[in-house]
Amino acid sequence: MESKWLKDSLFAGFTANAFKLGTVLTLGWFWVRVTGGSILYRGSSMCNIDFDNILSVTDADSVQIGPPYYIQHNKGTVYYYVMRRVNGWGDQEYTLAAAAKVMIDCNGDLAQPQPNNICDVKAKCSCEGDNSIRLVWFYSPLEQKSKPVCFNIYCDGGTGLINYENTVAKISYAGRKFYSYQIGNFNSGTYLFAIRTESANSIENGSLAQLRIQIDTVVSNAINILIAKNV
Repeated sequence: MESKWLKDSLFAGFTANAFKLGTVLTLGWFWVRVTGGSILYRGSSMCNIDFDNILSVTDADSVQIGPPYYIQHNKGTVYYYVMRRVNGWGDQEYTLAAAAKVMIDCNGDLAQPQPNNICDVKAKCSCEGDNSIRLVWFYSPLEQKSKPVCFNIYCDGGTGLINYENTVAKISYAGRKFYSYQIGNFNSGTYLFAIRTESANSIENGSLAQLRIQIDTVVSNAINILIAKNV
């Protein structure tokens, strides 16, 4: 437990935190919420919560709490909110138990729950001589927010820009394991691939990870032995 609100008395209670807590009426010296309450904080990660700046305060019997309307949520960002209770004496609990992760999509809306990213993705050339490659990746459902139903494979076709509108293939999800897919008949050049998981409600993981593969179909000339002799 801690009583951080008392430091506002150093500024005679004229601080943003004292105003939200109501202690500005006592110049920051006395706690006025005799029934306690809840305080909301925010940060860019769980290790960087800004506990020096209070976003909002609610009464102890409130069933919800939210940031003020003027707080911005930028597109394509992630925010972490932490709520802490305070008792009738202004002592605040020291915990991270009541935390929420908020993801904002590219449209500025709340991002829906997504499956996890794939991991350990690799590519190797086929030994069949058809200029093909095999993609291999692993998926773990640990702490996933949404269960996937398939993996979507995308390719740039050698253009340098992956076409996320059309999939090269869809591989069905079958639990925690390694997956693979073989693609053939490539010309010489550099190709980009991306593999994204998709949930049952058609929400695709927004991973920006790409796999760059260089393919060389030119066959080296054989070495001609001109002469051999004992030495």
